[in-house]
Amino acid sequence: MIVLDAEPIGFPFDPSVYLGLMALAVAYAALARGERVRWREAGAFGLGLIVIWGALETPLDPLGDTYLQSAHMLQHMLLMVVAPPLLLAGLSPAMAGRLLGRVPGLGRLSEPVPAQVVYALVVVAWHLPPAYDLGLENGAVHILEHLTFLAAGVLYWWPVVGATSSQARWRLGDPQKIVYLFIGMMPMMLVSLSLQFSRQLFYAPYADAPRVVSGIGPVLDQTIAGIVMMTMDMASSAWALLVIFYRWMQEGLRQDLQGRGREEEVGSLPGTPARR
Repeated sequence: MIVLDAEPIGFPFDPSVYLGLMALAVAYAALARGERVRWREAGAFGLGLIVIWGALETPLDPLGDTYLQSAHMLQHMLLMVVAPPLLLAGLSPAMAGRLLGRVPGLGRLSEPVPAQVVYALVVVAWHLPPAYDLGLENGAVHILEHLTFLAAGVLYWWPVVGATSSQARWRLGDPQKIVYLFIGMMPMMLVSLSLQFSRQLFYAPYADAPRVVSGIGPVLDQTIAGIVMMTMDMASSAWALLVIFYRWMQEGLRQDLQGRGREEEVGSLPGTPARR
């Protein structure tokens, strides 16, 4: 429990969050029925659920809603760039195929171009002052905001994660995935740079919020929020880029070794001229 200005901040309890997490777990079990799920996949999905719980049902939630814009931004980033790839990493190709067949419109929206468009619109639209302020002031809108963050994150990461990308009609190669990720960083960069370099407070509810740390006013807190946004987006993208680049190099090396092996087999056939 955290105490700020003599007001304790504990763990919130929102039944809708727990119902949502249970629904995701049940849906995962249904998709995995009849299939032997590897421990890495189950672990990734479970970790994704824990990240969602940590974003919504720990002191981070009231801290961000009432006191710190930077804490609120951390919550947003957990829902957009951390939880979605973990949830998708928990799927096998067969499970991803079943999900496409059961969720109307998922196949079209998870293609690279629509996914980028939806993701960019969600990132930018919810961080416009009117929408952001409304989310802080209206509980139903706030829940909708969180759901759209998760949904947009799932769409965005679908063409990147191995098991889900293999089910897309337009299957991105490793070089294309690298370009895709760089393009996907642009909306976050736009918002984060605006927060970092503006000397004007964008979000009115934080103007009169109690100060948690002396010396950190609303504008400085907004700058920190922009840094949090940029850092977490770049970190998640960098991790994905490293994995993709490593696999790309591995595949190139494998193909090179196979090519050399075939040349050696041909060269060893009777009557084949020796290579000079």
